[in-house]
Amino acid sequence: MAFWGNLFTELGARRKRLRESFGERGQSVFELALLSALILGTVGLLLHPWMAGAAPWGFALPVLLPLGYVALDARRQRALGAGQDEDAVRKTHDRLTLVFVSLIIVAGIGAFAYGLASEPPAPPQPDPGWQPPEDAVSVDMSE
Repeated sequence: MAFWGNLFTELGARRKRLRESFGERGQSVFELALLSALILGTVGLLLHPWMAGAAPWGFALPVLLPLGYVALDARRQRALGAGQDEDAVRKTHDRLTLVFVSLIIVAGIGAFAYGLASEPPAPPQPDPGWQPPEDAVSVDMSE
């Protein structure tokens, strides 16, 4: 249970450091960009039927974000448990987390943009030799 408690404590502290670094508006813009990219990269791919097939990696982003964050924090906690300098570990992992989250933002926006810019599949072409069955339509033509 100590792992999860440490993770959430660090998450709160990291948000506070982000606010101190970028300012209150900068933090809000960064978090809005993250949420927007996740929404665009997943739900936005359902805008047109062909978009999901063009950029399927967008659906993985909501799973990758928490998994990556937990993996980064497990690495941070192992480094602290090994007796490394707490300030150096914090700075390194703050940078790694910022880069990771920025990549998630770029991937979400990229998935939506790529899906939207992709060409829709061509409609199926009818077989030129196809003829309807003779009893399909009754035609009585008289001269």
